[in-house]
Amino acid sequence: MGGRIAIAPCLVLALLLIGFGIGRASDLDETTLTVQVSSADHEHVEGYFSLGDSATVLAKPGSELYRFLTRQRGHKVKIVLQESPRPELSRLDRER
Repeated sequence: MGGRIAIAPCLVLALLLIGFGIGRASDLDETTLTVQVSSADHEHVEGYFSLGDSATVLAKPGSELYRFLTRQRGHKVKIVLQESPRPELSRLDRER
C-alpha cells in the first residue's frame, strides 16, 4: 500500500510535465512581433515598408496589404506568424 502512495505523486508530476511540454511545443509554431510600420515617401510609392528594425515588406501598390500598411505608417502593429494548416491563397485576415 505504501508503494502505491509514493507512486501517485510521481505519476501526477510526470503528467503535469508532459502536459506543460505539449503546451510549450505548440508555442514554438508561432511568433508574435510588435513593430512600427514606416517607409520613406520614395519607398512608399514602390511598396516598401519597414517593420521595426528587423523586417522589410514589399506590397504590391493598390493591393489590400499595401492599403493596410499605408494606413499604419507611423503606428505600431502586432504581427502573428504561424504555419498555415492548409495551402491557401494569400489573404489579409483581420481580427474584429
